[in-house]
Amino acid sequence: MTRKQLLSAAIAATLAAPGAQALEFTADEGLSLAENTTFNLYGTVEPKVISEKNEDGDASTELDDEDSTLGFAFETRVSNAVTAFGQLELEYSSDDNSDGFDSQDSAFLGVKGDFGKVQAGNFDSVYEDLIIDATEVAEDAEISDEAFAGENNQIAYYSPDWNGFSFRTQARIQGRDEGPGSEDSNEVGLSIAGGYTGNNWGLYAGYDDRAADTTGEVYNANGEQLYVDNDGNITTNDDFDALTAYDSENTYGIAGVYGIGQFEFGAKYSIQENAENAPAGDETTFTALRGTFTQGRTEFYGAAQRVSPDDETTVKERDEFTLGVSHKLYEPLSLWAEAGWYDKENDADDNVMVGAIYSF
Repeated sequence: MTRKQLLSAAIAATLAAPGAQALEFTADEGLSLAENTTFNLYGTVEPKVISEKNEDGDASTELDDEDSTLGFAFETRVSNAVTAFGQLELEYSSDDNSDGFDSQDSAFLGVKGDFGKVQAGNFDSVYEDLIIDATEVAEDAEISDEAFAGENNQIAYYSPDWNGFSFRTQARIQGRDEGPGSEDSNEVGLSIAGGYTGNNWGLYAGYDDRAADTTGEVYNANGEQLYVDNDGNITTNDDFDALTAYDSENTYGIAGVYGIGQFEFGAKYSIQENAENAPAGDETTFTALRGTFTQGRTEFYGAAQRVSPDDETTVKERDEFTLGVSHKLYEPLSLWAEAGWYDKENDADDNVMVGAIYSF
C-alpha cells in the first residue's frame, strides 16, 4: 500500500476520497443514487521488482506487486448534522492473472458529524494510525511493528478536534466461533490513542490490550513453544500446528511528529509485553526515528529502529534501517526505490527493490 502523509493524516476524522484522482458521481449528474450522495471509484496499480534474502542468506529476485487496490466509497448527507459513509477496498496482484482479487483490505460503514465519527467493519487500528505510522514511512522495506490488534470485527469512535486535541478508541469483538481452537468464548479487545496536533507538530500516546487477538506463541516454563499434535496432545515438536490462545498482553506507545520547511521528522517509543515464558523475556521495546525531505516532486525518506528484548539470552537486540526515494513523474504516476536492513542472522529479510504506483 502507498505511504501515508503522517502529520496531516494523523488526526483525520472524516472520510476522505483515498485517491487524488478518484472519479466522482453525484445524483445531479445522472447516476442512480440517493439524493445528496457522492460515490467515488479509486484504485492503484503497484508493480515492483524485489531482491530479498531468506533465512540462509540466499537472495532471490522476482517481479511482484505491492498490493494494488480497487476501492469504492460513498457519502450520503442524512441531515444537516449527520452524514453516513462507507468504503470497500480490495487488493489484487498486477503481476498474477490467476488469483483475481486476493483479499479485502478494508470495508466499513459509519456516521459522522459534529459529535465525531463512528464506524464499524474492517479498517486500520487506531493504535497503528497514531503511534506506528509516525515512523513507518516505506512502501515495503518497513521497519518492524510492535504487536497490535487485528483490523477486522471492529467498531471505533473518533472524537472531533478540540483546538488540536482529539482521541479515538475501538473495540475488536471476536465471536465464539472466531477464536482459537483452545478457547470457547467471546472476547473483546480495546484500543485507545490520542494526543495534540499543532500547525507543524503532533504528540500522541496509545494503548492496545490485544485481548481479542490470538497468538501461536504459547510457551512452557522452559521457554519452549508449544504445539498440538494430530491427537490433540500438547507437544514441543514443531512439526505440528502451534498451540493458539487469546492474547493477554498489552502494547503501549508514545510518538511525535514535527515538520519544518521541506523536512518532517517522527519518533516512537513503545513497549510490547510478550507471552508468558517467551524467550525474549517479559517485554520488547521499540525505539524508532524517521525523516523525510521533499524537493519538488521528489521525496527522500529513511527510518532507523532499535528492537530490544528484555532477555537477550536467545533473542538478540537488533538495529533496523530503511532508506528510500520516491519521484512523481506526473500527477497519477510515481516511481520509488528502497532498501532495508534488519540485523538478523544471515542477513535474513534484507532487501532492495524498485517499484511504480499508478493511482486513479
